[in-house]
Amino acid sequence: MNKTAMKHAPKSDSASKETVNESTAHIAHRILRLILEQRRLLPNQEPVKFEAQIAPHLEKVQTFVDNQQPIVMVLPAFPAKSPNRNKTMSHLPDKGEFLALENLVGLCQEIENIYAPGAKVIICSDGRVFADIIHVKDEHVSDYVHELRRYAMHHYPDYFDFFNLEDVFTKIGAYDSLREEMMIEFGETLQSLRKHIKEERQASTMYLGITRFMLEDFSGIDKLSHLSRTALHKMARLTAYRVIQRSNAWSRLLQKHLPFALRLSIHPQELVSEKIGIYLISKDDQWTTPWHAVLVKEKGQFRLMPKAEAVKRSFILVYDNGHPSHFETPPSSVTDPQTPYSRSQSTTGSVVR
Repeated sequence: MNKTAMKHAPKSDSASKETVNESTAHIAHRILRLILEQRRLLPNQEPVKFEAQIAPHLEKVQTFVDNQQPIVMVLPAFPAKSPNRNKTMSHLPDKGEFLALENLVGLCQEIENIYAPGAKVIICSDGRVFADIIHVKDEHVSDYVHELRRYAMHHYPDYFDFFNLEDVFTKIGAYDSLREEMMIEFGETLQSLRKHIKEERQASTMYLGITRFMLEDFSGIDKLSHLSRTALHKMARLTAYRVIQRSNAWSRLLQKHLPFALRLSIHPQELVSEKIGIYLISKDDQWTTPWHAVLVKEKGQFRLMPKAEAVKRSFILVYDNGHPSHFETPPSSVTDPQTPYSRSQSTTGSVVR
């Protein structure tokens, strides 16, 4: 068992069970109802009874409750910034990721309000899994995860842990070899995957969504700028298959190493599913993630959009400690939308102009 699994796996504690006053089953139901209120769902589904919706997750949650331990949730996410700088500002995390972490902490604290041991999230950063096929440098993946981990441990030390490919294959140093080992042990053939996508609605929806993301990403990468739209679309379709192939392998790996954890996902899911799709920023962002966009504050509300759109709409760029953070509606004093404008904020939140 790896260190992360040993740290978070449920441990039987008969003494703690005797102190539980409320039915553990009832508490588990309340926890799941709270989590499901924040989930991403695929559209146009037939109604399903609540008991059926929570059935795939109830035993895991109840095991934690029985032993009076924090609910451990696994979230494969936060891979790396898109290399398309029309969508993102740099290869480092910004306020989009930091707000997503804050929202995850909010969910954990809501659970804590009804269940004293609370909850924790293991972020399974999967950038290493995909880097070579999505044209992201492995060094950029390392920088991104290092900064994300530093921020999370500084601001929310009690709510997060991190798990990545290097934690599994500890004796392999080459990143390509890490990916190869994962696919050897947990991969599937493209033929099998194509059949699955053709026959299952959820898989087909994910394939179409990832193809769109890949086409958007590739359209803004300088080294691919010589390719025609048709060639980019063909590349995006093949890459989408490869991304899903590796994502499935990563999911199987997580199931083997962290089988006890409640499985979250950034992708919309069916009402009855082994995974719970969850929003990171806004419910208006059905597919968009902080690592494919920039965060924009407009009329007091946060949303995600491509950087190029934020610039086109004359939002101002906010810096935090010298680093690009997010965009906001320009102040009324800026009357010419063509005039470059930005503002910075110090660590205390004061504005420096």
